Amino acid sequence: MKKIMILGAGQYQMPIITRAKEFGLYTIAISPKGDYPGFAVADKSYYVDVKDMETVLEIAENEGISGITTDQTDIPVRTEAYVSEKLGLPGISYECARIFTDKSLMRSKCEELGLRSIRCKASSDIKEVKEFFDSIGKTAILKPVDNQGSRGVYKVESRAEIDSLFDAAVGYSKSGKVIIEEFIEGQEYEVDSIVFDYKDQTLLYGDVIPFDIPGVFAAKVRMYPSASDSVIVDRLLKYNSDIVRGFGLKQGITHSEYIVDAEGQPYLLEAAARGGGGFISSHIVRLHTGIDTATYLIKLALGEITEAPVVEELPNVCCYVSFFLPEGIVTSVEGIEEVKALPYLHAHSLNDITIGKKTAPFSDKTHRYVNVLTADTREELYRRIDDFKKTLKIVVQTEDGPKGPVWD
Repeated sequence: MKKIMILGAGQYQMPIITRAKEFGLYTIAISPKGDYPGFAVADKSYYVDVKDMETVLEIAENEGISGITTDQTDIPVRTEAYVSEKLGLPGISYECARIFTDKSLMRSKCEELGLRSIRCKASSDIKEVKEFFDSIGKTAILKPVDNQGSRGVYKVESRAEIDSLFDAAVGYSKSGKVIIEEFIEGQEYEVDSIVFDYKDQTLLYGDVIPFDIPGVFAAKVRMYPSASDSVIVDRLLKYNSDIVRGFGLKQGITHSEYIVDAEGQPYLLEAAARGGGGFISSHIVRLHTGIDTATYLIKLALGEITEAPVVEELPNVCCYVSFFLPEGIVTSVEGIEEVKALPYLHAHSLNDITIGKKTAPFSDKTHRYVNVLTADTREELYRRIDDFKKTLKIVVQTEDGPKGPVWD
């Protein structure tokens, strides 16, 4: 029996674990110890930090794995590449993985390729960060060079704000470095690709609508396909393809985020050599194209893919709509079973919302509750989003009194 190693055991890795078992593979889950559903499903589990490349490599060698993979999380991407490279398994190069997991390297690679790039400076020295801030003379973004989930990301408008936020940003950086970059006003977009033998095809392109919450960098809605005009879309998709190929990705799935300025020019915010989280890779791609990414990633890891699937855009509109719960204690929950039964709700993260649940302060996308909806038209999808919101009634007792979900 072939063995496949899956890095991560959370809800977003479950589609790969369950699909691998359906294929008759022996599944090995690697993740720090925790209440992760993959541990109960995988044939064998190791409670190991997925960033610990040498330990994961040793386990892979001892187990005699035939492939290694992950999805919907940046954290294990380097480890996946490192192990596959060391053992001669199908995968991407470690150097390519470094580029896709380090925002500073992404910017440098764009400049090397002659692609438009956001002005930035990576450093572990607060003095250098403040000097760069002075040089651009405008609002900037301060963030870790190598983290995910929008943790430690801050909008700064003064040296004083850098002083107060620098240590927090560094605290989220595995390398101890932050990146400060110019803030660009514009519309945000997402592009996801499927790659085989260094050739890419577009899977999804969508509009990203962020929450209007100071200090929180997260999307409240992602809508596919984008409603922007064809000129912007074509420009965006070409720019994405130039990046994916220029970064040297041999195979896999990409998830990249962009901002288009007032002149209609796209800029890379960040690119990832894995599928999008929030059920994008596991559900929205399949709903919008018919492609099952779990199957693709498993067979890719085992060297069983000889050509990439042909991407065809299905005639529907997909989205995820998300919300936060304010800090406090959940005192009332109504409508969850009703919305779960909706035929157009395809994935959700509502299961842990129960009376008595203590909710924490939210500052990044990891605290969101994400829900995937579809419709035949954009107008119908908007109506379904409204119905979904009206049906789901949750009350949280906060220090300021009872409050409902934060949708905007």
